[in-house]
Amino acid sequence: MKKILLSLILFTGLLQISCSEDSVVDSSNVPTNNSVDVYVAGQKNSQACYWKNNQLVLLNSGGINAPTANKIMVVNNDVYVLGIGVGTTTTETFPMFWKNGVLTNLKTSLSSADDEVVTVTDFEVVGNDVYFVGYTKRRVITFEDYSLVYWKNGIKTTVHNYGGYVQNYSKIKVVNNTVYITGTNNRDSSINGYYVNTVFNEIPLSTLNGLAVNNNEVYTYGTANNGGYYKNITTGSETSFPAVATVTSMLFDNNNLYLTDVASIYKNGTMFDAGQPQLGGIMDFKILNNNTYKITQEGVAPGYISHLTINGVEAAQIPDSEGTFLSLFVVQN
Repeated sequence: MKKILLSLILFTGLLQISCSEDSVVDSSNVPTNNSVDVYVAGQKNSQACYWKNNQLVLLNSGGINAPTANKIMVVNNDVYVLGIGVGTTTTETFPMFWKNGVLTNLKTSLSSADDEVVTVTDFEVVGNDVYFVGYTKRRVITFEDYSLVYWKNGIKTTVHNYGGYVQNYSKIKVVNNTVYITGTNNRDSSINGYYVNTVFNEIPLSTLNGLAVNNNEVYTYGTANNGGYYKNITTGSETSFPAVATVTSMLFDNNNLYLTDVASIYKNGTMFDAGQPQLGGIMDFKILNNNTYKITQEGVAPGYISHLTINGVEAAQIPDSEGTFLSLFVVQN
């Protein structure tokens, strides 16, 4: 307890780095019952970065413009970050990846003579294996021919070829060497579902936002039939959740199922956290040993303010003129 209180007192130092001093919120009274490290990924002054408790870590851009860190994971004390930067034009983007601060330009490292990486939408780390999912396009033809692919340690597997342009934000999970990917089966994204390895499984009238794992069982979630929805892929059990229009994120803690629709968090189907409208919508959240960690974004003209809250108490904030918080990861000590 003493350790987490000290960590959170120090974490307010993040604001002394990333915001003006008068925006600091004293989090020394944040109630928690476990000792953790809190990682927040995003951007600071147009530079990809993350914060670990009170420490700002700037990530090498390799000369790529305006990089932003979009997702952070910590596995076996290694810090993995996925991000994106722009090239000489705003339409040219570069997927970027850091392991313990070492940059890999995924556009150059994963592209081949025949296929160019267009985007990397998600990643997963399992043991020593790193998986990416994204889209490539063929170089040698005049029209845009996109494919959904994943890479395991840099080795590509083509999941589906679309024969044209497609835009979908696929997510990936890997359990017992089986690869699960959300995606579409046609170019206009009207047939949506998920792939198990390379086999497509349709969920009619759906839009899927992600995947979650509990006890080696894999779930997908999002919207189906105009309401919130999730499915246990392993057992085939489907659940409609009409209390929300869509499930934007879902996770498990101590076998309890938590989901959010941006506004609120539900636990096992019951309202758990009604949200804090004054701090905006939930962009990312984690539950660890019954403690709640959230990144929210509050619209404040002409932009927005990102907030970090722990058990409902604000621990940090940053205006978009100086940076942003996008991804959250919490590690038990």
